[in-house]
Amino acid sequence: MKARTFTKSIILFLLLGGIATQAQAQAAKFGKIEEAELKMRTYDKDTSAAAVILSDYGFTRFELSGELRVVTERHMRIKILKKSGYDIANIEVPYYSYGTTRDKVLSIKGFTYNLENGEIQKEKLDAKTVFDEKRNEYWYLKKFTMPNIKEGSVIDVAFTTSSERIYSLDDWEFQKSVPTVWSEYRLRIPEYFDYKFLMQGYHPLYKNDNQKEGGAANMVNNAYVFIMKDLPALKEENYITSVTDYQSKIGFELQQVNFPGEPTRIMTGNWDKVVEDLLSSESFGTQLNRNNFFKEDIAAVQAKHKDPEQQMLALYDLVKNRMTWNDKTGLYTDNPIRKAYELRQGSAAEINLLLTSMLLEAGLDASPVAVSTRNHGRVLTTASPMISKFNYVIAHVKVGGKEYLLDATEPLLPAGMLPFRCLNGHGRLIRKKDHGWLALNAISPRSKLFSAEITINSHGEMSGTGRESAAGYNALYLRKTILEEGESKYAERIAKEVGDFKMGKPEIKNLREINNALDITYAISASGSAQANSIIYLNPMLGQGEKENPFKLEERLYPVDFGAPIDETYICRFTIPEGYELDEVPKGIAVNLPEKGGRFMYVVQQQDNVVQVMSKVSINKPIFYAPEYSHLKELYNQIIAKHAEQIVLKKTVAN
Repeated sequence: MKARTFTKSIILFLLLGGIATQAQAQAAKFGKIEEAELKMRTYDKDTSAAAVILSDYGFTRFELSGELRVVTERHMRIKILKKSGYDIANIEVPYYSYGTTRDKVLSIKGFTYNLENGEIQKEKLDAKTVFDEKRNEYWYLKKFTMPNIKEGSVIDVAFTTSSERIYSLDDWEFQKSVPTVWSEYRLRIPEYFDYKFLMQGYHPLYKNDNQKEGGAANMVNNAYVFIMKDLPALKEENYITSVTDYQSKIGFELQQVNFPGEPTRIMTGNWDKVVEDLLSSESFGTQLNRNNFFKEDIAAVQAKHKDPEQQMLALYDLVKNRMTWNDKTGLYTDNPIRKAYELRQGSAAEINLLLTSMLLEAGLDASPVAVSTRNHGRVLTTASPMISKFNYVIAHVKVGGKEYLLDATEPLLPAGMLPFRCLNGHGRLIRKKDHGWLALNAISPRSKLFSAEITINSHGEMSGTGRESAAGYNALYLRKTILEEGESKYAERIAKEVGDFKMGKPEIKNLREINNALDITYAISASGSAQANSIIYLNPMLGQGEKENPFKLEERLYPVDFGAPIDETYICRFTIPEGYELDEVPKGIAVNLPEKGGRFMYVVQQQDNVVQVMSKVSINKPIFYAPEYSHLKELYNQIIAKHAEQIVLKKTVAN
């Protein structure tokens, strides 16, 4: 987003106000290393840590030197504890650069300190090793690697960033990928600027201070201090979106400007203006009107299908089959949709804006939807509109009294089913009228049904047939795996021995019929387990059971985000040999999560010489929050324990 600009009168007023100030002394002086820091070998609050940020200081002020800029001074001190922590010596400083708006990264300096034979040795960062790398359309990285890194090294790095983007100050991230002992951010804002502070994360501020400070020409600064200490490392956990959604940090948005003698200027964007800008953008909205090149395709579809819903499905299939996604995300197109159409490949924006344009040309009620993917971070629907929060486009269409969300980047997706990466809260419907938020929900669960018919002989040998039926996202992943490997290689891999069981060559049905469940049938066999022909031990889950709890923490701060509900059913009928009876059998169990959030049911039943085992796991909602975590963890403990239990058959009469 281009930075907001100000009139000459405002700039002169700020100049007379003398808003530039000097950073106050920091507790840790650059270049003043303590011997105790070099002798440190472990971090007592996390002895597994490979590195630790001893201190991270930032000071942001407003400065005028020809133009109004936001200047931030940064100083980080980092301790390397293990070889696995060497990567933290690869420093990356992000900076914005788009159009005429370009941040500056200045005054980079750094030293690596080591303790050699009782003496402190230091090595200076070579300025020639600093280079730039493009991250995406808007952001670049200033990158460098600190020299002479060893176990025990201490790194001191300092730099200054200068930006004209006063509308949205850069976030201050308290929490990083390694533990942080002390993170302190100081911010001085002229009283004329009113910012909204957006605090995020699960750790409390150690200090939060706000004071008024006098400046030149009777101007007052608002001086803020934000401190956190003893922060744990920010780590990936099972079933989350982007880890940055849970990072302890603070963001800033300029709400209004109040200069004496002038009316208040509202600076926050509004969705009417954002949508207007998007629809007039050459790389977004105007592409929807570039439709001359596919009119013959539309005519052919409409000649074949008279029903609007069938037309929609046909156009969706046309785009999916013609276009190949190049794995690029982004809200805007890199190439016109006509060029992408000719090349038969493009980014998500190009493919899905092409789809939207085709739907519109066919007379359907279609619009693009701006989305943030799971690894990009969740969009707050209550925050001010910021286009930078979105990195993906899908299509929305109303037809036949139904609403569909469509993504033509995945050829194996049925209409209305989004890629898993898009199941991330809400997307913004982009249209002149009635724009608004749309829920990005899964239309079907991750579904799996396993059933088997197994016969056991008196030696404990087993033979029979197993069948897997996958639907929803389970079917999507399985189809992609089979098609990427090739059916023959997949069949060869499946046919190998898995634990105690051997699977025969599978028969695959509905591989390309994406609106149907994917069915895989194969023979199952196992060698005998009878001991002295009198006792047979049977694993009733045939290796299909849960073996490890994905939730290992005692407590979890982050929500558990499955993305989609889960429905897994296992049913197996065992025909036991004549003259044998059940000696030990797992007890049935039914465990329910509060508020009907999920259920685990396990039942063993016998009728004559047939024993049926049924296990059913239902997770009924996609997201569980921290207070629900202990119940979810215990549910999986029960699943794993029950799936590990055996059935024991005992011989009762001689053959």
